[in-house]
Amino acid sequence: MTQNKNGHSIRTFLAQWREIFFAQKYRFDLGQSFLVILNFTLLIITASDKLQIFFGIPRLRSLLIVIVPFGFIGVWLFGFFMDRVVRAAQMGERQSIKRSEVWTRHNEQMDRLEAEMKAIHTLLEQQNKM
Repeated sequence: MTQNKNGHSIRTFLAQWREIFFAQKYRFDLGQSFLVILNFTLLIITASDKLQIFFGIPRLRSLLIVIVPFGFIGVWLFGFFMDRVVRAAQMGERQSIKRSEVWTRHNEQMDRLEAEMKAIHTLLEQQNKM
C-alpha cells in the first residue's frame, strides 16, 4: 500500500475524507428537515391564485392565514405518527445497524463469546455434579 509524506496510507486518507463527507451530509440532512416548513409556506403562497380559482373565493389572503397553520399542524401530526406509531428513529437505527460492518463483526464476536461461556458453564456444572 502506498504511503504519503506523513507515513499514512492512501486508504487511511480516504477513510478520513469519508468521515468528513458523511459528517457534512448528516448536517445537511438535519438542515433539510427544517426546510420543509419554508417549502410548504412558499408552495401555498405560490399556489394561492390557483386555489382562489378552485375554491371560488375572491380574496384568498384571509384563507392563507388558516391554510398555512393547518399545513404545519398536518406535518407535525405526520411526524408524531412516525415517531409514536411507526417508531421511525428506532427503525432507522435498526436498518443502520443491519448494514454496518462494525456491528456485524461485534454481534459475531458476542455470539462466539456467549457460546464459549455457555460451554464453560456446562463444563463447570458437570464438574460440580461429580
